[in-house]
Amino acid sequence: MSKSCWLCGSISETINDVKSPIYYHCPVCDLIFIDDEYILSPREEKKRYTLHENTRENQGYVKFLTGFINEAVKPYMKNIKTGLDFGCGPGPVLSQLLTEMGIIMEYYDPYFYPGVYFSYKKYDLITCTEVLEHVRKPREVINFFQEHLNSRGILAVMTLFHNNNNFKKWWYRLDPTHICFYSPRTFHWIAKKYNLEIKYINDKNICVMQNNV
Repeated sequence: MSKSCWLCGSISETINDVKSPIYYHCPVCDLIFIDDEYILSPREEKKRYTLHENTRENQGYVKFLTGFINEAVKPYMKNIKTGLDFGCGPGPVLSQLLTEMGIIMEYYDPYFYPGVYFSYKKYDLITCTEVLEHVRKPREVINFFQEHLNSRGILAVMTLFHNNNNFKKWWYRLDPTHICFYSPRTFHWIAKKYNLEIKYINDKNICVMQNNV
């Protein structure tokens, strides 16, 4: 079986090691994505998100986000005045932390805070933490990022990178809301395609890109 890649449109073949659910791997941009048959309904997906304890009172979650800020935002603070937290979930904790650092933040989530998505504003910073793995149309989302970033604006992304060699045993894919997986190679493809400059990428889960348009 083959499918067009959700991100770059190239022909992608099934990953034979995993029988169910069915996944496809793109040889061009290295994206791995699930077959449409296994995508949860919006109602089921939202229900699962409401079970997350991603609140300000959860000190573990705050520590997790603080680590992201230190690694992916603070090094670029000099030119950041406004920001958008894309996919904030029911509790926009990251936005609160960044607001306390002096950034004027807005936040968007398709289920919990949908309004901002349709604005024509541009931002110095867009954050996207543990979101891209849930996205059915990554091409549209990356287009949105570029359209809503100021020139030289920063896109700071967190999503656990896949290693296609051990995908069958990878715990991260077992969450049924995780349907799309990236690697450093994927982000290098994105950067080249969308005229973004990779300012920083680690070997685990964080990529920071700057808009050169």
